[in-house]
Amino acid sequence: YQRAGIDALFDYWGSGGGNPLVDMATGTGKSVVISTLVREMLQQWPDLRILMLVHVKELVEQNARALIRTWPSAPIGINSAGLGRRDLRSQVLFASIQSVHSLDCHALGKRDLVLIDECHLTPRSGSGMYRTLLAKLREGVPDMRVVGFTATPYRLDTGRLDVGADRLFDEVVFTYGIGDAVRDGWLAPLVSKATSSEIDVSGVARRGGEFVAGDLERAADTSELVEAAVSEIVLRGADRKSWLAFCTGVAHAKHVRDVIRARGFSCETVTGDTPGPERDRIIRDFRSGRIRCLTNAMVLTTGFDAPGVDLVAMLRPTLSTGLYVQILGRGTRPLY
Repeated sequence: YQRAGIDALFDYWGSGGGNPLVDMATGTGKSVVISTLVREMLQQWPDLRILMLVHVKELVEQNARALIRTWPSAPIGINSAGLGRRDLRSQVLFASIQSVHSLDCHALGKRDLVLIDECHLTPRSGSGMYRTLLAKLREGVPDMRVVGFTATPYRLDTGRLDVGADRLFDEVVFTYGIGDAVRDGWLAPLVSKATSSEIDVSGVARRGGEFVAGDLERAADTSELVEAAVSEIVLRGADRKSWLAFCTGVAHAKHVRDVIRARGFSCETVTGDTPGPERDRIIRDFRSGRIRCLTNAMVLTTGFDAPGVDLVAMLRPTLSTGLYVQILGRGTRPLY
């Protein structure tokens, strides 16, 4: 299926297409598709200059490593403040959008092809970081192509990424979903367990088609609900080794962590405020199995790769199909 996705891109461009989308479920190897695409593009067009954009340093590193594994002499560079690298002129540049969005087209050199992983995070329109950078790059290369990769080709508030006059992508050229991958044995089947206790969201305000974060946390972060939720995690996770809990906010994530610790299990928390070195250490310990449970507040929903996760605790309601699918995807990687 990875080969089919790459062939679909070449067929699309061969027929005169512009900016395609590739829709692949979490855990099906988008980084492999990206690395193979880059290598084959440069084999056919040796002077092509490529920019690979993502939103977190972990994906910068993951995608760059995937290319190096298959092509050790690849002409790549990395621009990511979190990784301490500030390369600019490399023929293939892997970058975090936060580190390069303010640069002009001369600093990065001309870019014929831009690849965006987790492209559902690009805004529909306006002056967001992705749109701003792409507009500047097109000043140097007006016919620059943009390819998006995602497991969720839609946004909650504005719908599909390939619909609308101001869309960034023209059409989905390849789809391989969770159901396909589970059927073919590449992803682990998910088993959903209803909870005994529920968060009452009847009084939680909504904005832009989603619950207001502060109101949602106040509804969820009560002693009674947290104790009940942890009791169910402990029960359901008795024969599971790696628990990943999604919470409504920072205070809620820490509250859940403290109650899990009180039950005798190792647990840590990562949030947007967790310092980089501490976050790296916690995630490393979680992946290695030294930490049984990891709670988080909206920072591990997209691009987080921990194949050992065998229990996902959804402690935050959501109205977003995209967010729900992304969260579920953290638990679909099989343990080979």
